[in-house]
Amino acid sequence: MDRDVVNALHFLYQYGKTAASDLLSRLWCGHDSEPDLDDLTERAEDTLRLNPYLVKFIKATEGQLANMPRPDFVFGFPLSHPPRKQGEPRSAFVAMPYGHLWFQSVRDVIVTSASDNGFIAEVSKDLATPGLITDQIWQGIRRAEVVVVDISGNNPNVFYELGLAHALGKEVILIAQGSETPPFDISIARLLHYDLQALPALQTALGKAFASVSARYAYEGPQPDF
Repeated sequence: MDRDVVNALHFLYQYGKTAASDLLSRLWCGHDSEPDLDDLTERAEDTLRLNPYLVKFIKATEGQLANMPRPDFVFGFPLSHPPRKQGEPRSAFVAMPYGHLWFQSVRDVIVTSASDNGFIAEVSKDLATPGLITDQIWQGIRRAEVVVVDISGNNPNVFYELGLAHALGKEVILIAQGSETPPFDISIARLLHYDLQALPALQTALGKAFASVSARYAYEGPQPDF
């Protein structure tokens, strides 16, 4: 959305009816760049105000963003994507550190556990489509109904992806090896500790976590506690 349109939305939401000429003089850099506000506003002579339905939508969205978003965040999932059909696997995204000898074995456990519980897991390292990796990660997390995050070793890239997941209101399954202590900001989150010598136990724990991910559609049953 054009920055001028965003500024206009902000101004009209705050101050209500405003003379169009006054709005232009406050927000626009040049008279030749006036944006199209016809679909967003109602005009009475030279006075503009936001469409009441848009005001209602903004209020609801602002309410959701007053605190950290939750799984019902309106922009948490791409509205341009069709709803998942009954029987299709649910989407999961996996953020974990690369380059370790244990990467593949832990990755396989996560992907298998996801599959066994009706999810298809996308691992950030496996992204191969040309383009910006940050955009691909953002898109993968947006599509996901749950994000699995392995914070073993406090990898900064993993925490970056965890931050994106929290910003989108995603449910997160946190895992870590041994007695890894999470940073303060996520210390209240449930953390599944696992042992590389006991990966079947991790698969069992992940299965329970995947099974408790909140239902997104009615045919998935009631909303469980996560």
